[in-house]
Amino acid sequence: MKRILNLEGAINLRELGGYPTNNGTTIKYHKLLRSGDISNLTGKSLSYLKNYGLRYVVDFRSNSEQQTWADTTSDFYKIYSDPVYPLKGNGDKLAMMINRNGYSYLGMIYQSVVLDKHGQQAYKILFDLMLHNDQPKQSLLFHCAAGKDRTGIGALLVLKALGVDEETITKDYLLTNLMYDDIDTIENTLNDENGNQDINRMNMTKADLASITSVFRAIEHYYGTFDNYLDKALNIDAAKLKQLKSIYTE
Repeated sequence: MKRILNLEGAINLRELGGYPTNNGTTIKYHKLLRSGDISNLTGKSLSYLKNYGLRYVVDFRSNSEQQTWADTTSDFYKIYSDPVYPLKGNGDKLAMMINRNGYSYLGMIYQSVVLDKHGQQAYKILFDLMLHNDQPKQSLLFHCAAGKDRTGIGALLVLKALGVDEETITKDYLLTNLMYDDIDTIENTLNDENGNQDINRMNMTKADLASITSVFRAIEHYYGTFDNYLDKALNIDAAKLKQLKSIYTE
């Protein structure tokens, strides 16, 4: 099955099914999608997503982004506003404390997001909705603007929770760079001269290995294990994690 879904009116839309996990299962197809902007979905694309089983759309973009480029609405899915930004400040401080040797530009931001209380709350909402997405032939899509940063962190957390190894997670993250082959579309859709310039810069910065690796290191530094991070930061305890795996793997 295709991993990159070139639907009209969507940016960087990808299937997360098919990845192997550490206990011999695989992530189910037609359950999870990651994406960038979906404000220009066409009728043909909506028909595809309806047949795909889409029921939940989680929008990580800021309130201003959501107002400027509102998601395409439809009667077969519900949109949940779940802004990752603005952060509350503690994530930046925690990231700085472990970066004496420095990380990449995106790596520092990613660490701030996963360590910040507001960022954690945003991803907690994603996981809560994933638990509700427990019916067969129904799926959930989460997205931001480019589908690289806020969505990339979300995909990392989801795939890691479901038991996918870090090498595979990193490869999935780096697939985003294929999006930059069509730089005109990216410029026109994502680079808002009146918008938040920090977000613009992130959208126009390609994915890199150090960024995704930095997230794993930050979680390990402050939480010891990833399961402990799920429990303490996202309220996903062992029972909920078992439920997630039963919903999304086979």
